[in-house]
Amino acid sequence: MNYSQPWHTGIPSHPYPGPAVLPGPASQHGGSGFCQSCCHPRSKCCCGHRECRKEAKELLVEADTSFDQKTDTGSVAGARVRVMASLATLDAAEEAETKTKDGETRLSTGSLLSAVNARLKVGTGKAFIGGGCCVHLSIEYTPINAASTTPGLVGVVVQDSEKTILAWVKQVDPQDGYQIKECIITTKPGAHVVVAVVNATARLRWCEVFSC
Repeated sequence: MNYSQPWHTGIPSHPYPGPAVLPGPASQHGGSGFCQSCCHPRSKCCCGHRECRKEAKELLVEADTSFDQKTDTGSVAGARVRVMASLATLDAAEEAETKTKDGETRLSTGSLLSAVNARLKVGTGKAFIGGGCCVHLSIEYTPINAASTTPGLVGVVVQDSEKTILAWVKQVDPQDGYQIKECIITTKPGAHVVVAVVNATARLRWCEVFSC
């Protein structure tokens, strides 16, 4: 009786690799269910992926307080409003004095200033600028009374984290109507901004970019 004995030929043996897999597009589904970390569907999992998000910000300031009734003159914002209102007062008083030169009654400078102060309306607003990159400020404004002859002012003061101060001031004539000024000031995150208006309404706009 003959028995077959196993014998080694010296050729290495390899396991069966299975059926061939043709190359194709990778699956975009990422499995079923939800991610336990971010709670998104696994196909939209955002773990480990940081994206930039832009958020619009705005600051609305209206001149709704009488100049004589402004009580926060000791604050930085109040002091800036008083300076702006004083400029508007001098301009309006000079115009009123010119108109009365040919009249029978000539008002004194003190009377003119008092009369103009009674017509001035002021307002202030402040905000903190955040985000992760530089910020460009834009402003839109309009006089509160287009039929008035008293001029107004719009001012923006920015102080950044390095104590650098930038300012933008614009005189507002009643007949100018609604105006838009873009990129009036460029600053960076960590800055404080104060908006002051005299006989005007203004809205400051900017965008903050976050990485999340």
